[in-house]
Amino acid sequence: MKASDTPRPILELQDVVSGYGSLTILKGISLCVHAGEIVTLIGSNGAGKTTMLNTICGIVPVREGHIFFMNEEISRRPTHDIARLGIAHVPEGRRLFPDLTVVENLQMGAFLRKDRDEIERDIERMFAVFPRLRERAHMRAGSLSGGEQQMCAIARGLMARPKILLLDEPSLGLAPKVVAQIFEIIQQINNDGIPVLLVEQNAHLALSLAHRGYVIATGTITLQGTGQELLGNELVKKHYLGEA
Repeated sequence: MKASDTPRPILELQDVVSGYGSLTILKGISLCVHAGEIVTLIGSNGAGKTTMLNTICGIVPVREGHIFFMNEEISRRPTHDIARLGIAHVPEGRRLFPDLTVVENLQMGAFLRKDRDEIERDIERMFAVFPRLRERAHMRAGSLSGGEQQMCAIARGLMARPKILLLDEPSLGLAPKVVAQIFEIIQQINNDGIPVLLVEQNAHLALSLAHRGYVIATGTITLQGTGQELLGNELVKKHYLGEA
């Protein structure tokens, strides 16, 4: 295949600079996600991982550079427009509506949709993927365990029928057995055709799952490669995998 024939990424950041007030966090970030991929971003706390997801979603404004989604520039689009285009964001800490039931939270995930019958069918699909949520359908989200809340947050994101799913630290605070379940679900989501951009503290698990990965440090990309290449990289082993 010629370079000119290579399909354009579904999501692409080109030299993106962003931050909060006078503080610059991202300092020229370039990365991409192609259709069918799981791409992971690893880095230390404060490296800019969450800021990057928030910048893609329009929560943090782009100061310089460009973001393209499905061949359309979204760099300066409002957040609700970006969501409507098909970018679903599952933020760090889940951010559920704690006083609403599981079903009501899933319905909130479809707030941009008008197809009521299809919404009900999608809720049933979510219960098929997350059987635990069916058992707790009418319980308040705030009463769920951490793992159940994470499942509910991912299901709520999928209710938008996204073209790409952004996941921020899905394993945070969860027991290893629950983390394994969450990552199996991420794999299933990707197998169903949804590309995933994954920010994750568990670098070994994330890179083992991902087709490709990026390492971010102090707001810049310092390494990139396939998941297996980064797992074998000596710097990654030393700084992110805890290997001597």
